[in-house]
Amino acid sequence: MDVQQLFRNLQKEAECPLCLETVNNPKTLPCLHSFCLECLDKHAGFVRRQLQTTITCPVCQTSFQIPEGDSFKNLPTSYHLNRLVDVLALKDGGAQAQKCGSCDENNTASSYCFVCQNFLCTPCFEAHQRLKATRGHRNVVIEKLQAQDLEDLIHRPVMCSQQYHENQPLEFYCEECKVPICHKCSVVSHNRHTMTDTQKAAQVQKMQMKDALEKVKAETVVYEKKVQKQTELMDRNKKEIMSCEKKMTDLVEDLIRDLREHERVMKTKFAEIYEAQQKHHATQLENFELVLTQLKSCVERGESIVQRNISVEILQTNPGIIKRCEELLKARKPDIYKPSHVNYVVEQKVKILDRIVVSDTYPSLSLAEDVIKVNILSPAGDQLETEIKDTKDGKYTVTYIPQCVGQHRVEIQVNGQPLTGSPWFVQVIPHQYQFAFQFGSKGREQGRFNSPWGIAVNDKSRTLAVADFNNKRIQMFGFEGNFLGQIALNGKPRSLTFTESGDLLVCALLEVWSWRIFLFTENGRFMSNFGGEHVKAPYYISVSSDGRIITSDFNDNRIKVLTPDGKNLLQSFKAPGCHEDPDFIVYNQEKFFASFSLACCVMVFNNAGEYLHDIGSKGSGDGQFLKPIGLVIDKFDRLIVCDAENKRLQLFSLDGKYITQIAGSFFEGGFPRDAFISNTGYLFVSDSDRNCVHVFH
Repeated sequence: MDVQQLFRNLQKEAECPLCLETVNNPKTLPCLHSFCLECLDKHAGFVRRQLQTTITCPVCQTSFQIPEGDSFKNLPTSYHLNRLVDVLALKDGGAQAQKCGSCDENNTASSYCFVCQNFLCTPCFEAHQRLKATRGHRNVVIEKLQAQDLEDLIHRPVMCSQQYHENQPLEFYCEECKVPICHKCSVVSHNRHTMTDTQKAAQVQKMQMKDALEKVKAETVVYEKKVQKQTELMDRNKKEIMSCEKKMTDLVEDLIRDLREHERVMKTKFAEIYEAQQKHHATQLENFELVLTQLKSCVERGESIVQRNISVEILQTNPGIIKRCEELLKARKPDIYKPSHVNYVVEQKVKILDRIVVSDTYPSLSLAEDVIKVNILSPAGDQLETEIKDTKDGKYTVTYIPQCVGQHRVEIQVNGQPLTGSPWFVQVIPHQYQFAFQFGSKGREQGRFNSPWGIAVNDKSRTLAVADFNNKRIQMFGFEGNFLGQIALNGKPRSLTFTESGDLLVCALLEVWSWRIFLFTENGRFMSNFGGEHVKAPYYISVSSDGRIITSDFNDNRIKVLTPDGKNLLQSFKAPGCHEDPDFIVYNQEKFFASFSLACCVMVFNNAGEYLHDIGSKGSGDGQFLKPIGLVIDKFDRLIVCDAENKRLQLFSLDGKYITQIAGSFFEGGFPRDAFISNTGYLFVSDSDRNCVHVFH
């Protein structure tokens, strides 16, 4: 990054939200937001003049008691912002510029020595260069700072602030006093106290901080779901009101001209009800958004500290972070506003005896003596058997099992009268995957691909591994598509899978058209490689539920099953009369399913390796393939096939019956090569032509 752009980014990060200037003497409120001390005090003074005793954070609106003396000087100082201000002073110059730390002349610093960890004025720098002991040190001239120099200055060691200790780094952490200290402090003022290395102590407190933030993250999800539920309730409420309004309008239009005034009056009442409930809805949404803002803000601040991973900052902010997390988790939670239900009841059609009924229970759930009757009819008109359960809280649960797909008619009566909106029509469809998002594009940078091939999921760590074939690496992602790390290889990875213990097995093509199977730990550390004795050219790899390694051998076109350690061959078989090597193999319900892209079919073998039958044939119709490659079986026992050149996924029952397909614009110009399903129901598909990963749920 350009150094000037980095300066601008740092200046933006160090900006006070109140005065919008670079923060001066930054103080951090308990909600973890930082401001200039002077800005906070001015804010408190203004609030005091309004005869109030609390202020609200301008960022997240959390309320705090104004301290005695109307000054926030005793609040903790932001270590990170102070460090940014120090670095920004190198660009701005002037009164705030860094001073020489080597002499007593108080000269403005012109350079910095990373070995001595000291700013130097021009004379000191010249002397520093003349001395044989220091002339080889890494120095940087402030006027010629580069982006990496700025990063290194931000992360330079923190020096002790005690008198006569200024040149001593804070290397220790006093367990009794709970403060970072230097070597001299450990001898002078912390003698016989329990000491710990700063980085080790920070690592422990970093884990505590991460645990607290994870709990706040979980709470954030709860509130996001509440916002969604609140919106759904209001959408349903709006439909109820609109349905009632239409029912009333249909009635009024059958009446004579003088009833039009009555229609206007009733519409006004509906509007008033809707407006009143919308106001309650808006108020409650604001409450939820306020809590969400505070939760997300706490997570954002805390995660930025964890990501920077600066020990002193972690030690300094850990108590505040944990305290803030506990405050948010213990805070009183607003409840979902449930709008009153609206019904339009006609007492007599000839006379105007209608009324609007507003209740806090569903119309069918109001009284224990209500008689509930539910009829559900199939598309052919057959009545399905239903089970009605009274949950004793004003609600009923109706359970039925459709026997076929298609539109079903649902009729509900309460005490012999149709429920508002009855009958309903429910479209029964097979379980379908919906496109969620995609990530990745062509390139060599992190998170980009050059022909992604194999794909695998580690459900325990929620990690997705992608074989980046032409970039000769494995890239790791979270389930949301966030980049986590990579493993560089000396060959091109084609297929990969996670073992039960979380280790990663990779089939890779080496430079001389030889294949090997590599074993890595979950963290990417190389452990071993094998292949050659039993499998000459391992082309694909997967692991069965009992740990056996399943692979295809490009050398002899056979499917081979190895022991979990890969040392012994258990089975070896091939398709009769077929001279093509299998592409992908999965094992389920004591059967092997193998895709053969040139033969345009999936072949099925029994547990002993005996050929049973084919699934599919060449073509573009339902159940036909053009280059079937990746295979995966979902929790509904459906075989999903990557029909690559038809640019779609096809779903079959395990006995080979075509069910449905997944196709759309997301596969246009693509080549869906491999697929994997997580325990949470996410379907990940690698696309080697579009250089991305498609995600379905």
